[in-house]
Amino acid sequence: MSIELPEVGFIAMDARHCAGTEMAELMAYGASVGSKKAISKNGAKGFIGCATDATAHYFGMTHGMGTMPHALIGYAGSTARAAQLFHKTFPKRDLTVLVDYYGNEIDDAISAANAFPELAKSGQLGVRIDTHGGRFVQGLDTQESYAVLDRNVPDAIRGYRTEQELKDLMGTGVSAAAIWHMHEQLNKAGFNNVKIVASSGFSPDKCRVFSLAKAPVDVIGTGSYLPSNWSDTYATADIISYNGDEQVKVGREFLFSKHKSNRDDSGQ
Repeated sequence: MSIELPEVGFIAMDARHCAGTEMAELMAYGASVGSKKAISKNGAKGFIGCATDATAHYFGMTHGMGTMPHALIGYAGSTARAAQLFHKTFPKRDLTVLVDYYGNEIDDAISAANAFPELAKSGQLGVRIDTHGGRFVQGLDTQESYAVLDRNVPDAIRGYRTEQELKDLMGTGVSAAAIWHMHEQLNKAGFNNVKIVASSGFSPDKCRVFSLAKAPVDVIGTGSYLPSNWSDTYATADIISYNGDEQVKVGREFLFSKHKSNRDDSGQ
């Protein structure tokens, strides 16, 4: 994912999908290893943090990071009130407002920017879109999604696209068109510096489509993705060195070069 979108920062939001702390540790570690590879090989921003304090150290952080949860909005009774409570609790942190709870993504995003003008101006305010795949973002349908992309990235909708690619481009939920739509509306309202955070079903393939569409997203939250094919993440634990003497069974000498490559990437 980081390789497909090198200019975008990622947040590991896998904790709520985990069955216990050990699984959370493994998922965070895996994300951090992949991120470091993307950073060293491709100059990507990679994963900038994770959602919990417990695994923050894998990303060079002391604390978790993220956005307000949907539950806070349900508790507060409105997106505006939830934003106020969150900012009051964490006044020194950047504020990212979740705007899909009531299905009024655009209205709630602009309301948040109006409520926190200084944060919006300084780039310390963000809006997060986590729209359910069963509906379009406020103001969009299939026709308008196509029009948004045609205005901004016409090449993205030219040529053959698979059914899944079309959905990621202009379908329901968090599509590339949804990001462009939010970008347009924020700019139209004069809030050019407000960050856009996206989440919901991100995979390497979806990130590839977002790259194709040059989607103006600043941060992506991800954590539910698992590859369809087990072989994509298949690995073995092999002992390849005994007191500095490299040895493997005949046929697996390629492990030496892989080990050297990994050491070079990590600066060891």
